[in-house]
Amino acid sequence: MKQFILLFTLALLMGAQSLFAKCQSDSDWKKPDGKKIIVCVKGDSFSDRDKAKATCAKIKGSACSTASSFSSSCSNNECYDESGKQHNSLSGF
Repeated sequence: MKQFILLFTLALLMGAQSLFAKCQSDSDWKKPDGKKIIVCVKGDSFSDRDKAKATCAKIKGSACSTASSFSSSCSNNECYDESGKQHNSLSGF
């Protein structure tokens, strides 16, 4: 019974993961002051990564490489939503 509850809980958590934001970054995502840009979008598809890439370019002022997902949250005070608005932290917005 305990194994069933554990497996059921894991399945729920994995299903809920898609509801949370995916935070994107890559090696060249840095502002002129050297701080890393992290952009959180609502998914992890190629189009979501393209949105994050475009947002990074808007913030950085120059092209950014294609994003690679690294987390479902960020809290470094350099978090941006897909519109480019800065946040202290983002998770599941």
